[in-house]
Amino acid sequence: MKNFFTSCFLLLISCFSSFAQSVYTSESTEITFFSASPLEDIEAVNKGSISLLNTVTDSVVFRVPIKSFVFKSGFMQTHFNETYMESDKKGYETATLKGKINEKVDYKTDGEYKVTCTGSLKIHAVEQPRTFEGVITVKDNKVSIKSEFMVLVADHKIKIPSDKIQNIGKEVKVTVNATYKPYVKP
Repeated sequence: MKNFFTSCFLLLISCFSSFAQSVYTSESTEITFFSASPLEDIEAVNKGSISLLNTVTDSVVFRVPIKSFVFKSGFMQTHFNETYMESDKKGYETATLKGKINEKVDYKTDGEYKVTCTGSLKIHAVEQPRTFEGVITVKDNKVSIKSEFMVLVADHKIKIPSDKIQNIGKEVKVTVNATYKPYVKP
């Protein structure tokens, strides 16, 4: 997965190196998830994700290291990584979101733009086609993306042990907040 994202990153940068202002890298990302269940709500925050936005092709890519999700308890975090996400297994270490923004956004004009993004979400080595709704905000040459969507655990073949079925919700609310700055070639 690491090589996949590195390849995508290099491809995006090399294809558009002459359009330096068209490629934005994430300055900060915060991805949270919330799962409601009869016994206990589960919440985690990930600030270790990275993202690229290409304003010429309107494409966006996120790479989310699963082990970067932080829970209120270390036990929950360990259980999440070992039992549900199996994040030590090859191919399960990261989640990715790849998509194309469907609406035209004027990245040179400050404002808020309601958008949809069509692409794929890969979690637990299972890729699913998705369309996401969100808001792109342009202000002072910076871009931010906010989105909120639901993920069905079963869609990504995440197994819930029968003795834990009451502890985990069947769907998880995911919130994405990313702030971008123009890519500067090193």
